[in-house]
Amino acid sequence: MNSLQKQNSEKSSDTPEHFVMEFEQKLLKGDLSFAELTMKKLKFLGVNFDPFDLKASTECEQIMDQLGLTQHLSNPYLATNILLQLLDKTEERINNLKH
Repeated sequence: MNSLQKQNSEKSSDTPEHFVMEFEQKLLKGDLSFAELTMKKLKFLGVNFDPFDLKASTECEQIMDQLGLTQHLSNPYLATNILLQLLDKTEERINNLKH
């Protein structure tokens, strides 16, 4: 692998950590209804998405695309961790907006 390919494959925007930070920034810009809708979508994924299943349902795929999660949930071992982090950040945002 040449150095240019290596640099492109290691861009920080591709890391789960960076994705979670970007997700949190979007939450901070949104209002309560945005956060609550995001929470509903994440909960739907939590119940209906099986990261070890090779084919996700159409509904799950749509939600993953809307939230920019598709590439980050492709690794089944990271998927649950990422989803839990997003649920936690979203719940925290909702609680802050309600108080």
